[in-house]
Amino acid sequence: MSSSVQNSFLFKISILSISLVLTVTTAVSTALPAMIATFKQYPSTQVEMLTTLPTISLLLTVLASSWIIKRLGARRTTLIGLIIALLAGLVPVFINDYVIVFISRLLLGVGVGLFNNLAYSLIMAVYEGEERQTMLGFQSAVGTVGNALASFVVGLLISSGWQVAFNVNWLFVIPLVLFGLFATKIDQFTNPVVTETGDTVPIKAKETTNMAVVGYVLLIATFFAFYFGLLLKLAGFLVEQHLGTAAVAATQLSVMSLIGLLPSLLYGQIYKHLRRLTIPIGLIITGLGIGIIATAGTLTMTWIGIVISGFGLPIVMPAIFGKVAEVQPEGSSNLSSALMLVGINVAVFLSPQVLAVTTQIIGQTSNKATMLVSTVMLFVLGAIQLVMATTKKQPIKNRSEMKS
Repeated sequence: MSSSVQNSFLFKISILSISLVLTVTTAVSTALPAMIATFKQYPSTQVEMLTTLPTISLLLTVLASSWIIKRLGARRTTLIGLIIALLAGLVPVFINDYVIVFISRLLLGVGVGLFNNLAYSLIMAVYEGEERQTMLGFQSAVGTVGNALASFVVGLLISSGWQVAFNVNWLFVIPLVLFGLFATKIDQFTNPVVTETGDTVPIKAKETTNMAVVGYVLLIATFFAFYFGLLLKLAGFLVEQHLGTAAVAATQLSVMSLIGLLPSLLYGQIYKHLRRLTIPIGLIITGLGIGIIATAGTLTMTWIGIVISGFGLPIVMPAIFGKVAEVQPEGSSNLSSALMLVGINVAVFLSPQVLAVTTQIIGQTSNKATMLVSTVMLFVLGAIQLVMATTKKQPIKNRSEMKS
């Protein structure tokens, strides 16, 4: 690897810029009331579907992305995805026909799906050891900034009409320019081999997975299935306990997202000190935050829980992705990232059903009960990971990597 390239500030920024737009697909959800008023001839549920459509096509594209990347290369795939997302995302600005908007939203998901897993796999392929962990933390921070930026832009534009709000998709220009200009050598780092002439070219070998990766996919899927209980039930819990309103819950969730910036930016140092304990401690912190909220008797206590929860997710996510990078088969970072993202998306989709089943088992279906179940499950996951981290021997190849 060329350390001068991978350590270049602009090269790192170009890789991280992809994460800036990963959540743009759902940023226009606040425009729904105006869209429902425009498309009166359609049931409101069909109009609401326009906000979730990109998630469906994104998931399908992520599953095929490894095959596409292997044939086109990471750089071409990313640029094509960004161009498709930009053009498809801007269609509603100019056309308000439901069918055309429907198709454009599907295409938006296709575009984002092409580079979604590369936001993680490129970091996993290019960097090693502590630098990889630091970059994964930065990736989480950029994703948080992108989410906040997209929401802010939509908030500014929505007063001028729902179609104007779709101008938020111009944000795709930022990674398109940065990646196009400063990631020209990215394919050299995706499984490179050196030819007789000294040039580096990517390997076209078939990507595979193993049980260790599958285990971490199940871990992150289980985590999100129960962590999402906080997002789904917070508003109902505050109203149910007479502690606040849905507007207060929305504010708390926004603040929680912004709080995540700090542990994201400091993740490299956090991992340096915690090492193999990073995952269990992240899980326990998140569970503790949700538990404090679920047992809160005052709004102040719910804010304390929100702050603690805000520190948990930005530790858990990069830690699990980092472990996957250590245990995955050689040259399979794209497939591993795709499997992780599929696990997350499926878990989020099924979260309401999973939470409903688990609360029915204990005979309690209130919002408080749901959050308590989420707390217990995250503590259980944390305890299991703690036992594994303190008893399982670390592979030799990972020991050498930790020293790098």
